[in-house]
Amino acid sequence: MSQPIAGDPGDTIVRDNAITLDLRHRPTRADLGVPAGHNDRSYQREPGRGDLETTVLLPTGTLRAPAFVVTASGDDYTPAGVAHERQPARIQVQRVFGSAAEAADSLTADAALLGLDRADLELLLTRVDQGRPPALPQHGTLTGFVRDWLSVSVDVIGHEDPSVQVNYVFGINEFHNPAVDHVVHDGVFGLDLTRTPGRADLGFRDGYSKADLQPEPGRSLTARVRLPGGTLSRTVSLVLSGSTAAGAEDPSGTGRPRYTQLLLEPAGAADAERMLRADAPVLGLDQRAVDAIFAGAAGTYVSRELTGDITPIYAVSVKVEVTLGQPGRYAAGVRYSFTYR
Repeated sequence: MSQPIAGDPGDTIVRDNAITLDLRHRPTRADLGVPAGHNDRSYQREPGRGDLETTVLLPTGTLRAPAFVVTASGDDYTPAGVAHERQPARIQVQRVFGSAAEAADSLTADAALLGLDRADLELLLTRVDQGRPPALPQHGTLTGFVRDWLSVSVDVIGHEDPSVQVNYVFGINEFHNPAVDHVVHDGVFGLDLTRTPGRADLGFRDGYSKADLQPEPGRSLTARVRLPGGTLSRTVSLVLSGSTAAGAEDPSGTGRPRYTQLLLEPAGAADAERMLRADAPVLGLDQRAVDAIFAGAAGTYVSRELTGDITPIYAVSVKVEVTLGQPGRYAAGVRYSFTYR
């Protein structure tokens, strides 16, 4: 197969209504036919020609997925992402099955190839199959394997008719890249805020204005932050840092860090209360303000933002959303924010 020439908007990787994606190696812009000046490319089936015969070569084997759309994106919509060409970060192969049963047969056959959990797959497809009028259509995401720079997930979307859409999503550098691996070790991100952090301390890549650290599927990520008043250590779903702020867009992606946010994972309202009471002294929160959040009747929804310490390095704020008295991870959300001065 001839390779497309990077930079020509007319370039295509479609040959005889077929696409082959080789994800055994990190793909380049040229591999995906992304034209100069753009950070995305989409290929759609042509009228009367049927689905694009899509073959995806993976470290685990070969996926064959007749698709109605194949898209590739740099997945960075910040000012820096608009200003600069990006390497591919996300590839999506979209197909439609006639029924949930057909989707289940195909995904079950490819479960080992994609690293899908069979029990999760069966549960989701059962829910999608039952989501027909008068029930609401159902959808969900299945997580697959992570191999160094490559990650896999599958979105399953039920429609009101019997058809089911399945999107195979391939992430590039999502969980691992040199900048992330420099700051995350054995599932722990350590950050010293007794001094001003630099871009490398927070996992920024060169030319990017955001850095996000997240745990691999099935694993945990702990943020261990050293502060003047002590060290807090919490399991998080995301650590997000940025070099943009009001009046500072950072289109070059080289600016100093402006903030870091920790998104915690409380197991319910009681767990959120326990976390905040324990961390209030080190964050400089008013203990009475923390008490007031949890003083209402069970079932009450509370959304509150608290302010904490202001040091020469940072200012603290804490956002809490909680349904009082409720268990489960969806009952509470807690975000610790450090805005750098």
